[in-house]
Amino acid sequence: MRLLRLLKNKNKKNNNKTKNLKKVYGKHFLNYVYVTLVTVSILIIGFFGYKAYNYFIYKKRVFILKKISILGKGISYKEKVKVLRRAGLYKGENLFSIDLKRVSRLIASDRWIKDVTVYKKYPDKIVIVLKKRNIFAIIVNKENLYYISKSGYIMGRANRAIGYNYPVITGLSKDGPDNYFNEIKKALYFLNITKFSVISNYVSEIHLERDNGIVVYTNKGILIKFGTHRYKNKLKTLKRLFYEINKMHLKYKRYINLEYKDEAVIAVNPGSRILPADYKKIAIPPDIFK
Repeated sequence: MRLLRLLKNKNKKNNNKTKNLKKVYGKHFLNYVYVTLVTVSILIIGFFGYKAYNYFIYKKRVFILKKISILGKGISYKEKVKVLRRAGLYKGENLFSIDLKRVSRLIASDRWIKDVTVYKKYPDKIVIVLKKRNIFAIIVNKENLYYISKSGYIMGRANRAIGYNYPVITGLSKDGPDNYFNEIKKALYFLNITKFSVISNYVSEIHLERDNGIVVYTNKGILIKFGTHRYKNKLKTLKRLFYEINKMHLKYKRYINLEYKDEAVIAVNPGSRILPADYKKIAIPPDIFK
């Protein structure tokens, strides 16, 4: 009897295991079918979606380039045409296929362009916003003239079409690139601070001497030696000097030396005189040089 009971219990356990296995396999099968159906559905939707995208975007030509707008201060018509040629854009091109980074790189390769921003304006427009480099001076290099920006960026060779009416920097060193660019930096700094001085509109040439001193030639034919340092103070001294010269109607040779500390040396007709920085406070008879 005990043996029969053991056999019955064992059969029951086997039957339960079989039922549990069937349930597990059934759940796995249903999950597999579900995943397969979802995957097939996604593929079908993706396929027909891609076809619809290509049909409406490319064949129906919904988003095509019809307008190109170029914005920026001081951009002439010729410059806009030049930008369009460099950008490689054309009307009828699909707006989605335009690589804005590539267009920006192509436009920025022009040395006259400082900053460029390109963006799409749907449904049919590209907008290009430009910022030009402005000419600050002209430098002389190997007997050629080149335009240079305020930051020292060389933009191209000077020409008659753009003009030569800019301060010219001469005497640049030939001892190596480091000295060359340091001298350019110094000359641009000096030219920048003269923009707020008494000679702001009269600088014709800035010459760098061998001792690194600066000599200025004005468009009024005056030669002014500034030396190597204290340029802001010397420009103030020069302003006071011109005031006194005009006040006394002084006739002098077109030469001013500001190399000495707080002093201005001029050659008066006849003779010469050293004027200290505080000469304005000194009582000088107005007819002393008559």
